[in-house]
Amino acid sequence: MTVPLIDPFARAITYLRVSVTDRCDFRCVYCMAENMQFLPKKELLTLEELDRLCSTFVGMGVQKLRITGGEPLVRRDIMTFFNGMSRQPPAPSAPWIGCSATCRFTRENQRRGPKGI
Repeated sequence: MTVPLIDPFARAITYLRVSVTDRCDFRCVYCMAENMQFLPKKELLTLEELDRLCSTFVGMGVQKLRITGGEPLVRRDIMTFFNGMSRQPPAPSAPWIGCSATCRFTRENQRRGPKGI
């Protein structure tokens, strides 16, 4: 049995936000600096590493995964990640999808992929 994750206030941690990219087509002033410097792509976790990380947290009691990071759907092959993560509860959700990414997100992928878009 895995020991549950507990925060400093003795609450169980059951919710995890995972940023899959720092890229975004929007330049909202509240989240992007004027001279934004993005991480080099080689420093981002691969989708396989993100899958392993999320699976580990699910095994430790996380019940809700929220996929974030600019526009999550601009990450190349992100549907592969969503499809892989949907093999186990909880199915990941993407809380907000920007305009450019939504155009590429088909109904077929929505049925197979994340919940809560």
